Amino acid sequence: MNEKLIGHGFIPPLEIKPEEYIFGQQKLPDKILQDRGDWRDFLPAEEQQRKSFDTYGCTIYNTISPIEILERRLFGEDSEYAERPVYIGTGTRPPGNNPHIIAEWIRNNGLVPDEMLSFSDDLQNLDEYASPDPLSMDIIQEGKRWLDIKTFGHEWAFLSDDPKTKNDILKEVLRRSPLAVSVVGWREINNIYYKDRGEPDNHWAVLIVYEDRYPIIFDSYYPFIKKLDRNYDFGYAKRYSVDKKQILTGNENIIENHKVVSWWKRLWRNWFDEVMKIT
Repeated sequence: MNEKLIGHGFIPPLEIKPEEYIFGQQKLPDKILQDRGDWRDFLPAEEQQRKSFDTYGCTIYNTISPIEILERRLFGEDSEYAERPVYIGTGTRPPGNNPHIIAEWIRNNGLVPDEMLSFSDDLQNLDEYASPDPLSMDIIQEGKRWLDIKTFGHEWAFLSDDPKTKNDILKEVLRRSPLAVSVVGWREINNIYYKDRGEPDNHWAVLIVYEDRYPIIFDSYYPFIKKLDRNYDFGYAKRYSVDKKQILTGNENIIENHKVVSWWKRLWRNWFDEVMKIT
């Protein structure tokens, strides 16, 4: 680990481009899933982005965690996806990456089960973590299989610089999805984490609830649950969506064919009845 590197993996976007989605544009499904905006009942396994070395992969760990949370809430699936393929595929290296790049890669390449390329304890350094590069064909194909059955979307939560406006928006968006947010990692007094006014964010974490006006974070550093200062000013935030594609199985095809045959029978019967009336 290079101690001269500043931050824990979050690199802010140089700009948010016009084609990137923003909450309020109605480009993602707008269904309220948790009316109180509390996602603590659906938290995935706790995972460290740092063991004997730091990956600077917070934008990956804390983009995948909201997906796993949503799949627990929507489908009852205890998903646990591998971070390393996304790390390798996006070319992430210290000092980190832009979370929009991470989300776009997942949207186009999918996810694979953690056991296919886990952060195992036998990995000794970042070079081992970031291999194989390029990714093996079985990992690429497994990611495509994920995309065959699921769709993934993402959008920025706000464009405002006003802290109150941003926090009001976050509370509303939390009813639809857990959020990944940029923070300063980490500074704490009396178990409350804070940032100085105007201080640039250097870490990406998951906002899971506002409790008594305090934001609560699910993180990839221990302690995994953190309570933040009530006036915490988040620089950036992203909301995510996951859905399942409608895929016809063999039985469903039989049902669909039966519906078509039944429709033609009704049409023929109505025509026959009309002809009989005339004659």
